[in-house]
Amino acid sequence: MARSNKSRPDYTTAILDFVSAAPSRNLVDLEAITNLFPTIKEATVRKKVKEAMALHPSLCGRIAGVFPDTKAILDEIERQLGSAVVGETLVRANQLAKTFVEGLANAFANDFCTKALNNHINQATGEISIHFNELITHLVLPYEEYLTKSGNSLVSIAGTLNQSLLVRALRNSGLTDTQPRIFSETGTRSEGDIQIYYRPTGRTGDRTLYVEAKSYAARERLLRGLADMHEPKVGVGFFNDPTEFNEERVTSIVNSAHAKAIYMPTATYAGLAQASRNINIPGTGRVCRKLESEFVEDMIYFTRHGSIINR
Repeated sequence: MARSNKSRPDYTTAILDFVSAAPSRNLVDLEAITNLFPTIKEATVRKKVKEAMALHPSLCGRIAGVFPDTKAILDEIERQLGSAVVGETLVRANQLAKTFVEGLANAFANDFCTKALNNHINQATGEISIHFNELITHLVLPYEEYLTKSGNSLVSIAGTLNQSLLVRALRNSGLTDTQPRIFSETGTRSEGDIQIYYRPTGRTGDRTLYVEAKSYAARERLLRGLADMHEPKVGVGFFNDPTEFNEERVTSIVNSAHAKAIYMPTATYAGLAQASRNINIPGTGRVCRKLESEFVEDMIYFTRHGSIINR
């Protein structure tokens, strides 16, 4: 006999109706939503809230301290782009995602401060009258607790969103990470963040390209990450400082870390010294490459030929 679902609450409808009924200028506390389901654990309610956000983007930014999951954010970014995230739109998508997440974080911080200092705010002028030490007492420790309770979501999102953009662009290019699996996300130290597979049908010679993904700063973390990985390997990121890729650094990436290429935004590439651009590897060519026009194309090429394009 089939099990009855009559006692199972319709989370999405209940959450949507509750938030929609609240004044649009106010954020809804997660605790208030949790109270709708008194027999359900808070962690489960938080999960259901994120699922509801994915189905109803209007909920994003309406519930204090709760960020949408990465997939929901990428869906929203593609809506803003008016198209799918592909290689050519990676940098623009990154900028939109950064603005979107920072907007949510600022709204949450504003909501927290407003509620924490409500008794000290002049509603007519917006001015605050409170001793500095009391201000610290009202904000610092409570805000740390607030972040902990919200799962420190902003840190988690910042660490995964840029990599997820790269993965979305690969998927939208036709590469699959299901069946047949042409690439996959890993995150294991020596295996990089993304793996691209060359699997020639009916022949030997399988190869895997290991991809180390970073965000905006290369510093020493990129070099260390690449050095620990299997070969062949490449690095990719939304690097915004061309001086991090001077001739000495790029030479170290090749000679010490043995990476084949580093992909960076076209604007960053344009700021490179000519000496950095001129560094080549026999057989694969230019080390410094453009993220928007060359990363996805090179990954597709690897799945077909077992090497990146010789540029």
